[in-house]
Amino acid sequence: MTITVLLLLHGLVAMLLVGAITHQAIAVWRRAPTSGAQFFRRLSSVNTGVYTNAVIVLYVLVVIGGGVIYPTYVLDVKASLTDAQMLSAIGAFEIKEHVAIFGLALLPSYRYYWVNERGITHDWARKLNTTAVAAIVWWSFAVGHILNNIKGL
Repeated sequence: MTITVLLLLHGLVAMLLVGAITHQAIAVWRRAPTSGAQFFRRLSSVNTGVYTNAVIVLYVLVVIGGGVIYPTYVLDVKASLTDAQMLSAIGAFEIKEHVAIFGLALLPSYRYYWVNERGITHDWARKLNTTAVAAIVWWSFAVGHILNNIKGL
């Protein structure tokens, strides 16, 4: 019961992270005003820098939550997947672990380029850091969700 609650909390925090980093990544690439629907105009006009600390805190919370539920995953889920010869699912999760730690290592530069926002000087670094973190978050979220659908806790 406890591990199920922790898994649900981990998933909910991960969804918040996906929302925040996706909103920031889309807005950072759409700096020019758009003439389309009002939704897209509002999306590109937000202050993207305000998401930085939220993304960092949520990312760290997701990693900590994943670390807490990881032993149960290894004992219950990974063993079942191994018995079922679902090696691609195990491999995708192994890649997810490594990529998530790489994303954790990216957070200081991600924060630096958002906190030290100096107009166009760091624009590309800010865009690329945000895009890399967004790709890592989406990969991790998708793999975790699919793996939970295959054999949840």
